[in-house]
Amino acid sequence: MKQDELQSKAQTNQTADAAVSKRIEPTRVEERPSFTLAGISVVTTNEAELSGQGKIGNLFAQFHSTDIGGQLGIQTQRNGFYSCYFNYEQGDGGQYEVMVGVHVREPLQDPYPDSVKTFTVPAAKYAVFVTERGPIIEMVQRAWADIWQWSQQPGNDRAFTGDFEYYGPDIDPNNGQAEIYIALR
Repeated sequence: MKQDELQSKAQTNQTADAAVSKRIEPTRVEERPSFTLAGISVVTTNEAELSGQGKIGNLFAQFHSTDIGGQLGIQTQRNGFYSCYFNYEQGDGGQYEVMVGVHVREPLQDPYPDSVKTFTVPAAKYAVFVTERGPIIEMVQRAWADIWQWSQQPGNDRAFTGDFEYYGPDIDPNNGQAEIYIALR
């Protein structure tokens, strides 16, 4: 092998080793009061999502194509939208429900459309992770892979009561950034 090929291979190995050894840590930990989301949801598993049989992508597409956020209009408390994970059966190893929705005011002013349901995210202490900037779907998937690694480390005890992603009102799908909130015990 030529010297420049050896150097290139060594640099590639160093980069790969650095990526493996890099540990993600929350940007911050914060207490959040309970709040209510209204949106649409599905039940899925991580196994289904990773196998290509997932439902989350279609849920996001349905949320945006039917303009659920726009239908809830004046009832919206905070601009932007959320993806919330709740009703976990076995932590991240079993079924859970995913809702894509908006933060709504209390009390309800008008009835929701038939397809819309609500979930009250419980008050909790959250580890907050901020994704890298880039294609938002890829960045969120990468962050979740890192969060699963982080949650296996001693002292990182997830509550599985209601984790959520927050997407700002002007999110750019091609160069965006999101916050992921993980409920802690």
